[in-house]
Amino acid sequence: MPNPKVRGSNPLRGTIRGISVFVIEGINDLKTLSDVIGGELFSNNEPFTGITTDSREEVNGAVYLALKGESFDGDIFCKDAIDNGSIAVITDNPETLGRFILVKDTYDALLKIASHHHKQINPRTIAITGSNGKTSVKEMMGKILDSDKTVITKSNENNQFGIPYTILRCKSSTENLVLECGARHDGDFKKIAEHFEFDQLVITNINNSHVGIFGSVKNIIRTKLELIKAVKDSGNIIEAAFKDLSKNRELSSKTNEIKLYDVNDLDLKTTWVYHCERDHDLNEKYLISLNSKKENKQIQFEASIEHNCINAVISSLTLSQFGYDFDQSMKDLSGFNNPLKNRFHIHKISDYLVIDDTYNANPTSMQSAMKTINDWNDERGRVVILGDMYDLGDHASEEHKKIIDYALRVNKLRKLILVGDKFKQEINGFSEKERGNIIQIQNKVDDFPFTELIRESTKKSKGVVHRYFKSEGAIVLIKGSRAMKMERFVESIIKYLQ
Repeated sequence: MPNPKVRGSNPLRGTIRGISVFVIEGINDLKTLSDVIGGELFSNNEPFTGITTDSREEVNGAVYLALKGESFDGDIFCKDAIDNGSIAVITDNPETLGRFILVKDTYDALLKIASHHHKQINPRTIAITGSNGKTSVKEMMGKILDSDKTVITKSNENNQFGIPYTILRCKSSTENLVLECGARHDGDFKKIAEHFEFDQLVITNINNSHVGIFGSVKNIIRTKLELIKAVKDSGNIIEAAFKDLSKNRELSSKTNEIKLYDVNDLDLKTTWVYHCERDHDLNEKYLISLNSKKENKQIQFEASIEHNCINAVISSLTLSQFGYDFDQSMKDLSGFNNPLKNRFHIHKISDYLVIDDTYNANPTSMQSAMKTINDWNDERGRVVILGDMYDLGDHASEEHKKIIDYALRVNKLRKLILVGDKFKQEINGFSEKERGNIIQIQNKVDDFPFTELIRESTKKSKGVVHRYFKSEGAIVLIKGSRAMKMERFVESIIKYLQ
């Protein structure tokens, strides 16, 4: 049995921010709830106010759903939930005291509740999956759609729990639902596809991100494509990953094709050829061409990072299937700034640009971030600070080596600072001259302030690092996997430069 972290608390708290109780459309009594989830009711029929998964919140007449996961067991907190106002619990434990609904699996109960809620409200639903770009595409769609009538995934609440929670945030007035769908295990989407229906599925791309967890890219593909089963017969698929899904599941070597399929027989309806180039060496100005058999488009677009150009195109093409004007959507998204922090967020401090791209990292996103600052028409030197990439399995050594090689070729590179054991293991494979451009930190940045790094390195290398941060300005990129907590470098650098 999983061990709870702290008695009286629920490890799921915070997964959905600002909501203690989910009000379920069309269900307001225990008997109906029990019927919907296929449970056995051990109680008189009573009205209830909604569903909660947090035993610590004071609720009035809600039903507590005792979820379980790899590191938590919500069943342990049933008494706490009752003490805080829940009138009953949903559990898989037949020995539970008081009012309860007995089910075989509480996660299945969550999915059934969310599925019922989804069908009752019936919003236009877009599901977005892929290795990179999910969050940006989701946020872009959220910018275009009417915010008062739209629910989108919050932050990174995109896992097997976050997806149904997002659905449960829908109200009777919700017309649009945009779901970011992230998977951490082989088969994560199987149950999602069994319980929900989508109007459109977007697959941004697929690469070896998290291959260490899935075991192979083939398993990643199989997991992502499980979501096709959830697309309505009248729905569409838009993807930029495969050669031709109507024929096979082979990934495309081309990164400039976006395809639209009718979900019936996976009939390929349209292929757009996408091209993007910087506009006259202006850092954030791009020229996008988008060509299909029916039309050719030339678009001027502003973006802080190049891959947001294709993210905007995918977002606009998807919404055009709902009747939104493509050209207007692209205009509205030009200059898009992701409202979520640590997604290539640029801090301007005097003559410095400190780029916080610390949310997460894989080989593709690392190269994309470095390519952006490499291509900028800017005389300032570059300081690149990279943390280990996780979940790459047997590919870890090769991919970290490739990233070091790529980073050392960044235009006007002053210093490459590598954080973590995985990068450390690959440094010796480079020449003495190349290693001279590298500072390596073995440990994660917990308890390792960047100001101390500068002082210590100054002593060892005659002020060279100090000079990079205190002379003629610099472009500083910080990126790494979530577990590396690279945002602490961002905080320390900003504090040091101010």
